Amino acid sequence: MTNQYGSYHEGELEVQNRAGVGSDGLPADAMYRAAMPTGVQRFLAAQQLAVLSTMDAEGRVWASMRSGPPGFLRPINESTLEIGGYSHRDDPLLANLATHSETGMIVIHLAARHRVRLNGTAQARPDGRIVFTAHQVYGNCPQYIQARTVIGDRDVSPAPARFGKALDQRQRQSIEHADTLFIATAHPHSGADASHRGGRPGFVCVENEQRLLFPDYRGNNMFNTLGNIISNPRTGLLFPDFQSGSALQLSGRASILWDDPRMKQFEGAHRLVEFDIEQVIELPEATGLRFEFRGYSPVLPGEPPAATSEFLACDAQSGVASPADRSSPG
Repeated sequence: MTNQYGSYHEGELEVQNRAGVGSDGLPADAMYRAAMPTGVQRFLAAQQLAVLSTMDAEGRVWASMRSGPPGFLRPINESTLEIGGYSHRDDPLLANLATHSETGMIVIHLAARHRVRLNGTAQARPDGRIVFTAHQVYGNCPQYIQARTVIGDRDVSPAPARFGKALDQRQRQSIEHADTLFIATAHPHSGADASHRGGRPGFVCVENEQRLLFPDYRGNNMFNTLGNIISNPRTGLLFPDFQSGSALQLSGRASILWDDPRMKQFEGAHRLVEFDIEQVIELPEATGLRFEFRGYSPVLPGEPPAATSEFLACDAQSGVASPADRSSPG
């Protein structure tokens, strides 16, 4: 793997140029850390939900959920993180790590709307724990995150997953009601990446049983996800159902639509992402956590402006929140 961790790769630069922003004051060497500062380590140790991006033996990209009690993410030192917790036995995560070590991860505190992203490599132990080595660490602001509080645990005795190559009617309806998705991408040299997308229910349009369409809103102008898609269209999506604990994992190919007339259907969209489904995994019990919905993001398109004090931006170097206005990178 070439060392691209401290700079933007060609796909990110292409999207930045197409969007007309350059790096817009966000030089890569100022945004990325090569290790986990103390504040990030404290944040990770207190969290209960993570999503990982990995690749299977055929090069397909998947987004996988891991969850557990505080401490299931255990920093060993500034570069090494041990990941315990729970994921469904039919999730391809562990099998993927046996063939490709490149791993991206987003750790998210939904209630506080805080998130940290880590990219690097990982290995699975025989007991199911994962040892992750960080090469790139950075924070994201809390735009578009719907607030949810962990209110307890659910009994987990997972039924087998359901596999397919297209969405059935019930799965389509689940996506149409979703307000959150996680997206996994991978660059041929810079490795895997996991990110978050959110919107009002219906922000993901199910065009048919094998194609989705969703908006790309204003973010941090780094374009990590879209840059990876330019370089490698293979993409994974994860749709968690926070009420039931189930999830849909989709793997396929994504493309960026810049001037599509359908963009006017999505208020606030700067671009559209079209996703063609190749594989579907429905996980009946993807998490053992129980969540309670607290509210939609105050910056969702169409929402009234929120007070500045309600909008917190994550400090990329410390992993803690600091006040910022609504134009902060997301």
